[in-house]
Amino acid sequence: MQQVNRKPVIGIITRPLLDEEVKVCHLSIAEDYRKAIILSGGIPIGILPPQLVDYENKLPKEIDKLTQEEIEILIKEIRMCDGILMPGGTRRYEYDKFITNYCLENNIPILGICLGMQLLATSIHHDTLEFTDNKFSHAKPGDNQVHTVKLDKSSRLYDIISEEEFYVNSRHRYKITDVGLFTAVGFSGNIIEAIEIKDKKFAIGVQWHPENLMDTNPSQKLFQAFINACRK
Repeated sequence: MQQVNRKPVIGIITRPLLDEEVKVCHLSIAEDYRKAIILSGGIPIGILPPQLVDYENKLPKEIDKLTQEEIEILIKEIRMCDGILMPGGTRRYEYDKFITNYCLENNIPILGICLGMQLLATSIHHDTLEFTDNKFSHAKPGDNQVHTVKLDKSSRLYDIISEEEFYVNSRHRYKITDVGLFTAVGFSGNIIEAIEIKDKKFAIGVQWHPENLMDTNPSQKLFQAFINACRK
């Protein structure tokens, strides 16, 4: 019983953020990710990239490849955690790809959100992103619920949320065209909104931001299922 009720440690990948006032780059975690993990019974900690790089002022293609020492640091950070939350963002770095691949290869629970879902889908390929079309309003950060997502009723995600169709928020400008190792299980028109690997402990990506909608059942159930998988 003690094992079932313990609070799992969830590593949240930090994202570069420039403090415009003092012109200093921070590695940050959006507050709602932290809150969602705590509300769902987990303990959030930040996963810091090991490279000595000014991420805000360098494009991903300008950054050197991870060294073996840096890879070993990342593995130690990941191994401190029971699960990994890959959050949204605007840039994809090599450390992101390494973390997603390592979690998938070692069956470590991982939840990808927005950019995080795109990283999961492109863990094998990096050329499967396209701009979204204009049929749906997907890049609307100020609106709480923008469009519906319809789930495949045979999916694990449907088993978790128990709703076939529901409203979500949306603020992405890209869509994935190849899900790689995953299965596409959620859609908004022709845009893939959710992916999963059903036989992993937990490997699910969603294109919307459930951490901002924790007052809704779909978001609560998704985070709770993630935390429960990290307890095992």
